[in-house]
Amino acid sequence: MESTLDADQPSRELVTLREKTERLLSLAVRDFEHVGDRYEVPYHSTRVMVHPLQWTDGRTLLRLIAPVVVEVDASPGLYERLGQLNNTTIFGKYYLRDRTVFLEHNLLGESVEKRGFRAALASVAHHADHVDDALLAEFGGRRWSEHA
Repeated sequence: MESTLDADQPSRELVTLREKTERLLSLAVRDFEHVGDRYEVPYHSTRVMVHPLQWTDGRTLLRLIAPVVVEVDASPGLYERLGQLNNTTIFGKYYLRDRTVFLEHNLLGESVEKRGFRAALASVAHHADHVDDALLAEFGGRRWSEHA
């Protein structure tokens, strides 16, 4: 018998992770939005995008991504500063893409649990919101909240 599973349909594992993510968010924060295939949590000058994704071999990932500074130009100094931040950040990595500095942390979907999720979400939100002032002063650009 041939499989009738549509390639555009999410896997059972991804559906499960999306349901779990929504439960975890409702326990962790007061406000969040369902936007397309992800969730967005506003936090001061930024927002954390919580994105459940299919990964590989039936496995899933939960990406937590926060924009830190937008409309910033790449420079050796900026890359050096992001490297310094990455050496001191426990949850996440800073990177530049499309003139935006992001902070991102990934969790294995099958292993996501309440305490770890809350810690990662809080850390990403807090650091993205607090690092923006220093990066703005050093490299220019604008806060996400001023851009949106």
